[in-house]
Amino acid sequence: MVAVVKLPETRTYNRRECITFRKTAERFGGLSNMAGGYLLNVNGVRILTSEALYQACRFPHLSEVQRQIIGERSPMTAKMKSKPYRGDNSRPDWDMRRTKIMCWCLQVKLVQNWDKFSKLLLETGDLPVVEDSRKDDFWGAKPEDEEILVGANVLGRLLMQLREQVKNGEITSQTIIKPLHIPDFLLYGRAINSISKDGEYYLVNYSDSSEYEEIPSQFDSNSIDSDSILLNVPKHELDPNNESSLNGNPKKDLIEVAELEFDKYDSLRFILPHLVESLQEAERTDKELAELFKTNLKQMREWLKRSVQLRKIKKLSKPVRYAAESQLLLIG
Repeated sequence: MVAVVKLPETRTYNRRECITFRKTAERFGGLSNMAGGYLLNVNGVRILTSEALYQACRFPHLSEVQRQIIGERSPMTAKMKSKPYRGDNSRPDWDMRRTKIMCWCLQVKLVQNWDKFSKLLLETGDLPVVEDSRKDDFWGAKPEDEEILVGANVLGRLLMQLREQVKNGEITSQTIIKPLHIPDFLLYGRAINSISKDGEYYLVNYSDSSEYEEIPSQFDSNSIDSDSILLNVPKHELDPNNESSLNGNPKKDLIEVAELEFDKYDSLRFILPHLVESLQEAERTDKELAELFKTNLKQMREWLKRSVQLRKIKKLSKPVRYAAESQLLLIG
């Protein structure tokens, strides 16, 4: 059976009656995925822009291509880096999943850059938000003349949806962004974990993504305005999948899982994202880490031992040192 991907309806906008963005240096340029200054941390991997994250998601089975994309300092170069691998090398369901993946990328950008990005979204008021694009009338809208823009403006509509979530308090700086319920949602060969404002959120675990292969996407790009992906979700837990099969109280489930590995005052809960980030930069010994984190050697060794057990870092030998799991994939 061949899947038919419906294209969203085309809309018409008047520049004078909406917020537009094209260049990142403009007042609302930060709404663009090309905008710098919105650092992301996914699975302990430092990513410079939401554009690089989005492009990397196109190639879940090609870790080396993901590394090339994420390794570029320029978001435009990161985008261009993906072009030779598109077509047969893109995930087979890319056209069907790309809007949902973009939605997730924007959520991560918001939560991990809360003060700056939420402020920018709110400054757009209640006006339509439109990406002014010379070529792309899917994510943005193309100019017909000096005043009129025409296109699906999917990115702008996702940003408007996100703006409403901020206004209503349905997403906050404390929100946990869950991974998408799609097959092979991977970064550097690892399943993408839930995301907090500080990086990877280690308290929520999902089964292998193949479990979700037969679950149809509930995201209809034809009805972005009324889509319920982000609606009616507890403030502390944002699930872009919003699958009706997830019964029970999500917040209660989250607490129960948390109690399996951390108690309320466990210091590792707060240290672990930073520990992984430091080891992503370079391999380090326990003494170097103790000095870096300004703690005693005994405490650091306890944190390292538990982090290894959680499979977030790995202990290496000859000499004894530690590395982030994602860093091991990078150098292997």
